[in-house]
Amino acid sequence: MAFDFTDFYILYQGQPKYDSTELIEDELIRVIVQKYQMIIFTNKGEVLGDPDFGANLEQILFEFRVSEDYVKAKIQEQIDTYIPEMLGSAYNLQIVFVQDPENYQDMMFVNLTIADYDIVAQIGRIG
Repeated sequence: MAFDFTDFYILYQGQPKYDSTELIEDELIRVIVQKYQMIIFTNKGEVLGDPDFGANLEQILFEFRVSEDYVKAKIQEQIDTYIPEMLGSAYNLQIVFVQDPENYQDMMFVNLTIADYDIVAQIGRIG
């Protein structure tokens, strides 16, 4: 399947694949990574015109008795809807909750592995 796309270049200095000479992103894997990052770090209702966009992870982290499978299903739903380029691709999505009672801190790690890319999002709260 061929995709016709271009996207804004959103990498910044310090990221391993940053290139100061690029303005537009046209490499498929990087466009997928950018879309995924936008989904992970966006809460529902933050995007005008699309109230369903976003994984809502900050809110989910504060809910009680939420399973890793529940979070994975919510993120999978977002990937299926907003990243059609990943349909039929081999990838692994893993959710891990970590509790640190000494520091009164709960954290959620969202790991997505696509081919040679390993994308980790860390969402946490204190208290």
